[in-house]
Formats: sequence, structure tokens, C-alpha cells
Amino acid sequence: MELITNDLILKPVDNNYIEEVRKMWDWEQNIISVDKAREAILYMQENHKKNTHKYIYHLCLAVFEKGCDKIIGWCGLDGKCSPGKTVIFYMIDKNRRNKGYATQCAKKILEYAFETVELKSVYGGCYRENISSYLVQAKAGMLLYELDKEDGGPHFYIDKDIYEKLKILRK
Repeated sequence: MELITNDLILKPVDNNYIEEVRKMWDWEQNIISVDKAREAILYMQENHKKNTHKYIYHLCLAVFEKGCDKIIGWCGLDGKCSPGKTVIFYMIDKNRRNKGYATQCAKKILEYAFETVELKSVYGGCYRENISSYLVQAKAGMLLYELDKEDGGPHFYIDKDIYEKLKILRK
């Protein structure tokens, strides 16, 4: 499985990418051990097996710039953390931000969610201070529907109907 955008390739990883997973799995930029990287890859692979048509348990894809074998981030869908909700996520290495990569990831993941998996809806959110993530979700067509009662962080939503209408408008 590969999802391709203008600049990126989003795909699952296997043990061929063990060194890249070692460098990029811990978002704090701490290199993890080979054993931890193998565990992370196995964890992703086992989660992917639980995904079915119309249901995502957890889908985690590595983000690569086209023509490069270095992981520059992660993106995907999570259906296990918030029961009844599938949530989009994306994380791009700080040295690769402000190039539109997170927006490309979000749009491609939503396309996959609605056109391939046929999900009914996808949710998202971010910290109140994370204006960049807020803008990514808005650019991807997600609608702000509430602010978190505790921290004021925005919660986003898009359903298949909204996605289809936006697709028509973008043509």
C-alpha cells in the first residue's frame, strides 16, 4: 500500500526501514534501540491487520519525500483511542515543516478514509496553541465543531457527505 501526493509517499514500514524507525519513532528525536524499532514495526503491522473495510483500528504510515528513503514523519488514522470515532493524525519532522506536507498527508489520508475504506466520518483535533495543525485540518476540509471544555483545543470533523461536496468544489 502506498498513498502518493505531489511531494510525498505515505506507506507502511517493515524491517527494511529499521534504521529509519530507530531515528523517527520517538518524536523527541531520541534514537531507539533496534529491538524497540522491531517492536514498533511489529506493533504497526499487527494493528494494520485489524483494519477492515469500513473500520480502522489503527493505520500508521511513514511519510517520505519522493525520491528519498528517509522517514520525515508519520500520519494515519486511529480508531482505538476514542471509541466510536476515527481520528486523523500527522506529524512532520520540524526540519521539514512549512512546506505543505502535513496538509498533503491530511488530504490523502481523508481520501483513503472515504474512498477506499468508506468510513462515515473522521475527527481531528490539536492543542489550542498549535495554529499550524489547526490550519492543516481546515485546509483539508475539516470543520471546527467545538472547543475542548478543559483546554480550549479545537475539535474538527468531516463526514463522507462534506468530503464529496468539497471534492466537487475542488474540480
